[in-house]
Amino acid sequence: MALIGWPTLLIHPQCPLCHQAWSGPSFCPSCRDQLKLNQPRPQGTQPIPWRALGLYDANWRQLILRLRQRASPKVIRVLASECLALLPKPRSAIQLCAIPPRPGHQPGPPQWIQREISRQSRMRAQPLLHRRRACLGQHHLSGSQRRQNLQGVFSVEPLQHPSAKVMLLDDVVTTGATSQAAAEALQAAGYGVVGVLCLAHTSSLFDATMT
Repeated sequence: MALIGWPTLLIHPQCPLCHQAWSGPSFCPSCRDQLKLNQPRPQGTQPIPWRALGLYDANWRQLILRLRQRASPKVIRVLASECLALLPKPRSAIQLCAIPPRPGHQPGPPQWIQREISRQSRMRAQPLLHRRRACLGQHHLSGSQRRQNLQGVFSVEPLQHPSAKVMLLDDVVTTGATSQAAAEALQAAGYGVVGVLCLAHTSSLFDATMT
Protein backbone atom coordinates (compact mmCIF):
# COMPACT_ATOMS: atom_id res chain seq x y z
CA MET A 1 0.00 0.00 0.00
CA ALA A 2 2.08 2.90 -1.28
CA LEU A 3 0.56 6.24 -0.36
CA ILE A 4 2.46 8.47 -2.75
CA GLY A 5 -0.20 11.16 -2.80
CA TRP A 6 -3.86 11.26 -3.74
CA PRO A 7 -4.39 11.30 -7.53
CA THR A 8 -5.86 14.47 -8.96
CA LEU A 9 -6.69 13.12 -12.42
CA LEU A 10 -7.52 9.50 -13.11
CA ILE A 11 -7.56 8.33 -16.70
CA HIS A 12 -8.22 4.70 -15.76
CA PRO A 13 -10.02 3.34 -12.65
CA GLN A 14 -7.52 3.01 -9.82
CA CYS A 15 -7.41 1.97 -6.19
CA PRO A 16 -7.72 5.17 -4.10
CA LEU A 17 -4.75 4.10 -1.95
CA CYS A 18 -2.09 2.46 -4.11
CA HIS A 19 -3.25 3.81 -7.50
CA GLN A 20 -3.01 0.37 -9.10
CA ALA A 21 -5.62 -0.53 -11.71
CA TRP A 22 -8.83 -1.38 -9.87
CA SER A 23 -12.48 -0.69 -10.59
CA GLY A 24 -14.19 -2.05 -7.48
CA PRO A 25 -16.18 0.07 -4.99
CA SER A 26 -13.65 -0.45 -2.17
CA PHE A 27 -9.86 -0.56 -1.97
CA CYS A 28 -8.09 -3.16 -4.09
CA PRO A 29 -7.64 -6.67 -2.59
CA SER A 30 -3.98 -6.00 -1.75
CA CYS A 31 -4.75 -2.81 0.19
CA ARG A 32 -7.68 -4.48 1.95
CA ASP A 33 -5.36 -7.30 3.00
CA GLN A 34 -2.73 -4.88 4.33
CA LEU A 35 -5.37 -2.99 6.32
CA LYS A 36 -6.88 -6.33 7.44
CA LEU A 37 -10.30 -5.21 6.25
CA ASN A 38 -11.19 -8.79 5.33
CA GLN A 39 -10.63 -9.96 8.90
CA PRO A 40 -13.03 -9.73 11.85
CA ARG A 41 -13.19 -6.18 13.17
CA PRO A 42 -11.99 -5.46 16.71
CA GLN A 43 -14.35 -4.14 19.34
CA GLY A 44 -14.32 -3.70 23.10
CA THR A 45 -16.13 -2.20 26.06
CA GLN A 46 -13.54 -0.13 27.95
CA PRO A 47 -13.66 2.67 28.86
CA ILE A 48 -16.80 2.92 26.70
CA PRO A 49 -18.01 0.50 24.01
CA TRP A 50 -15.93 0.86 20.86
CA ARG A 51 -15.73 -0.56 17.37
CA ALA A 52 -12.88 -0.11 14.89
CA LEU A 53 -12.13 -0.90 11.28
CA GLY A 54 -8.72 -2.16 12.38
CA LEU A 55 -5.92 -2.03 14.91
CA TYR A 56 -3.52 0.90 14.67
CA ASP A 57 -0.51 -0.60 12.91
CA ALA A 58 1.95 0.94 10.45
CA ASN A 59 -0.47 0.69 7.51
CA TRP A 60 -3.32 2.39 9.34
CA ARG A 61 -0.96 5.02 10.70
CA GLN A 62 0.26 5.84 7.20
CA LEU A 63 -3.28 6.07 5.83
CA ILE A 64 -4.59 8.27 8.64
CA LEU A 65 -1.62 10.63 8.67
CA ARG A 66 -1.90 11.07 4.92
CA LEU A 67 -5.64 11.67 5.18
CA ARG A 68 -5.12 14.31 7.86
CA GLN A 69 -2.69 16.12 5.59
CA ARG A 70 -4.95 16.09 2.58
CA ALA A 71 -8.53 14.92 2.18
CA SER A 72 -9.25 12.37 -0.54
CA PRO A 73 -12.98 12.14 -1.35
CA LYS A 74 -12.57 8.61 -2.74
CA VAL A 75 -10.72 7.34 0.33
CA ILE A 76 -13.28 9.01 2.61
CA ARG A 77 -16.10 7.42 0.62
CA VAL A 78 -14.66 3.92 1.10
CA LEU A 79 -13.89 4.43 4.80
CA ALA A 80 -17.39 5.81 5.42
CA SER A 81 -18.92 2.77 3.72
CA GLU A 82 -16.81 0.45 5.89
CA CYS A 83 -17.84 2.37 9.02
CA LEU A 84 -21.49 2.32 8.01
CA ALA A 85 -21.42 -1.47 7.93
CA LEU A 86 -20.30 -1.52 11.60
CA LEU A 87 -23.08 0.69 12.93
CA PRO A 88 -25.71 -1.07 15.05
CA LYS A 89 -29.24 -1.38 13.74
CA PRO A 90 -31.76 0.14 13.50
CA ARG A 91 -29.61 2.94 12.14
CA SER A 92 -32.57 5.32 12.19
CA ALA A 93 -32.19 5.44 15.98
CA ILE A 94 -28.51 6.44 15.79
CA GLN A 95 -27.27 10.01 15.72
CA LEU A 96 -23.67 10.48 14.56
CA CYS A 97 -21.37 12.86 16.39
CA ALA A 98 -17.74 13.33 15.38
CA ILE A 99 -15.23 14.22 18.08
CA PRO A 100 -14.63 17.95 17.43
CA PRO A 101 -11.17 19.22 16.47
CA ARG A 102 -9.08 21.17 18.94
CA PRO A 103 -9.59 24.96 18.97
CA GLY A 104 -7.83 26.57 16.04
CA HIS A 105 -7.80 23.35 14.02
CA GLN A 106 -9.82 22.72 10.88
CA PRO A 107 -12.29 19.82 10.55
CA GLY A 108 -10.55 16.54 9.83
CA PRO A 109 -11.24 12.87 9.10
CA PRO A 110 -13.91 12.39 11.81
CA GLN A 111 -15.99 15.26 10.41
CA TRP A 112 -15.45 14.24 6.79
CA ILE A 113 -16.42 10.63 7.46
CA GLN A 114 -19.45 11.68 9.52
CA ARG A 115 -20.67 13.80 6.62
CA GLU A 116 -20.12 11.00 4.10
CA ILE A 117 -21.86 8.37 6.27
CA SER A 118 -24.81 10.73 6.57
CA ARG A 119 -24.83 11.24 2.80
CA GLN A 120 -24.76 7.51 2.12
CA SER A 121 -27.37 6.57 4.72
CA ARG A 122 -29.37 9.74 5.47
CA MET A 123 -28.57 9.24 9.15
CA ARG A 124 -28.69 12.26 11.43
CA ALA A 125 -25.28 13.84 11.89
CA GLN A 126 -24.90 16.99 13.97
CA PRO A 127 -22.08 18.81 15.76
CA LEU A 128 -23.43 18.09 19.22
CA LEU A 129 -20.07 18.64 20.91
CA HIS A 130 -17.87 21.72 21.14
CA ARG A 131 -14.55 22.22 22.89
CA ARG A 132 -14.71 24.90 25.58
CA ARG A 133 -10.97 25.30 25.74
CA ALA A 134 -7.69 24.03 24.45
CA CYS A 135 -5.96 21.30 26.41
CA LEU A 136 -2.46 19.91 26.55
CA GLY A 137 -1.27 17.61 23.80
CA GLN A 138 -1.91 14.09 25.03
CA HIS A 139 0.78 11.98 23.37
CA HIS A 140 3.07 12.16 26.41
CA LEU A 141 0.33 11.76 29.05
CA SER A 142 -0.70 8.62 30.90
CA GLY A 143 -4.30 7.43 30.87
CA SER A 144 -5.14 9.09 34.20
CA GLN A 145 -3.41 12.31 33.13
CA ARG A 146 -5.40 12.33 29.89
CA ARG A 147 -8.68 11.99 31.78
CA GLN A 148 -7.72 14.86 34.07
CA ASN A 149 -6.60 16.95 31.10
CA LEU A 150 -10.01 16.49 29.43
CA GLN A 151 -12.23 17.27 32.42
CA GLY A 152 -14.84 19.84 31.42
CA VAL A 153 -13.39 20.32 27.95
CA PHE A 154 -16.65 19.58 26.07
CA SER A 155 -19.87 21.57 25.92
CA VAL A 156 -23.00 20.01 24.44
CA GLU A 157 -25.88 21.24 22.29
CA PRO A 158 -29.32 21.07 23.97
CA LEU A 159 -31.13 17.76 23.65
CA GLN A 160 -33.52 17.76 20.66
CA HIS A 161 -34.19 14.08 19.98
CA PRO A 162 -34.60 12.31 23.35
CA SER A 163 -34.97 8.88 21.74
CA ALA A 164 -31.80 9.14 19.65
CA LYS A 165 -28.68 7.28 20.68
CA VAL A 166 -25.35 8.93 19.87
CA MET A 167 -22.50 7.12 18.18
CA LEU A 168 -19.25 9.04 18.50
CA LEU A 169 -16.82 9.04 15.57
CA ASP A 170 -13.04 9.44 15.69
CA ASP A 171 -10.10 8.50 13.52
CA VAL A 172 -7.82 6.98 16.18
CA VAL A 173 -8.64 5.86 19.72
CA THR A 174 -5.77 5.19 22.12
CA THR A 175 -6.65 5.11 25.84
CA GLY A 176 -10.25 6.12 25.13
CA ALA A 177 -10.00 9.15 27.44
CA THR A 178 -11.28 11.60 24.81
CA SER A 179 -14.27 9.48 23.82
CA GLN A 180 -15.04 8.82 27.48
CA ALA A 181 -15.02 12.54 28.28
CA ALA A 182 -17.23 13.21 25.26
CA ALA A 183 -19.66 10.45 26.27
CA GLU A 184 -19.86 11.73 29.85
CA ALA A 185 -20.62 15.26 28.64
CA LEU A 186 -23.37 13.97 26.33
CA GLN A 187 -24.87 11.78 29.03
CA ALA A 188 -24.88 14.68 31.49
CA ALA A 189 -26.93 16.64 28.93
CA GLY A 190 -29.46 13.81 28.64
CA TYR A 191 -28.17 11.98 25.57
CA GLY A 192 -27.87 8.23 25.35
CA VAL A 193 -24.47 7.11 24.04
CA VAL A 194 -23.95 3.86 22.14
CA GLY A 195 -20.16 4.10 22.06
CA VAL A 196 -17.41 5.25 19.71
CA LEU A 197 -16.66 4.07 16.18
CA CYS A 198 -13.14 4.71 14.93
CA LEU A 199 -10.94 3.93 11.98
CA ALA A 200 -8.22 2.38 14.13
CA HIS A 201 -7.74 1.49 17.79
CA THR A 202 -4.36 1.09 19.46
CA SER A 203 -5.42 -1.61 21.90
CA SER A 204 -3.91 -5.06 21.41
CA LEU A 205 -6.50 -6.44 23.84
CA PHE A 206 -10.11 -6.44 22.79
CA ASP A 207 -13.21 -8.20 24.00
CA ALA A 208 -14.53 -9.69 20.78
CA THR A 209 -14.41 -9.42 17.05
CA MET A 210 -17.10 -8.81 14.52
CA THR A 211 -17.25 -9.47 10.81
